[in-house]
Amino acid sequence: MRAALNNLLVQRIWRFTGPEPRARNDYATHIPVLIGLARLRAITSVLEFGAGHYSTKIFLNRRAFPDLKVLDSYETDQNWRHVMSDFTNGDSRAKLHFVDGSMATALEAIDAESYDLIFVDDSESAAERVKTIKALCARRPQSSLVVIHDYEVPEYIKGAQVFRYRFSFRAFNPETGVVWERESRIREMLKQIDRVVKRHAQQLEPDDVDGWLKAFE
Repeated sequence: MRAALNNLLVQRIWRFTGPEPRARNDYATHIPVLIGLARLRAITSVLEFGAGHYSTKIFLNRRAFPDLKVLDSYETDQNWRHVMSDFTNGDSRAKLHFVDGSMATALEAIDAESYDLIFVDDSESAAERVKTIKALCARRPQSSLVVIHDYEVPEYIKGAQVFRYRFSFRAFNPETGVVWERESRIREMLKQIDRVVKRHAQQLEPDDVDGWLKAFE
């Protein structure tokens, strides 16, 4: 009897504290976070690991990122780089780089300190993305916000623990994490974004760019 009650208790706790159901478009769950960051902080330069329709296009959307001047995007898949170059070639703010090998090796020639925001959504395996995260940790840029998609993955959380501050957005699954080194006040800004995302998560899909722009007005 006691075991049955314990199992029921665990189920109820999981119902209220477990992860949200995986989003219909699980590639896009970071979009509300990115839009919120650009609304509350001037983002002029972005370093992107892993180009994509749900990140590269958001950064180059002048309504979403009105202050953007530089987007350096790195991609390890040459075919996908060609696909994305059709979109980025007409925009002087964007440079799309090909990395022949592990994405982590690209950081050897990058000044991570020169970017306001660093977005990590790269590679075809968790192990490779962990390498990217650890390479960033080795640099530990002092003034950049590092945004990590799929942040519910334990290896990503563990890999980013070197950073002094961390915050998780859990309204959508996959989750989005933000890690940074300075300015403890940033946490209040992230909490404000989190409140907006949670308030609208039941009405808006994560890839509804226009809806999220209105939500953050």
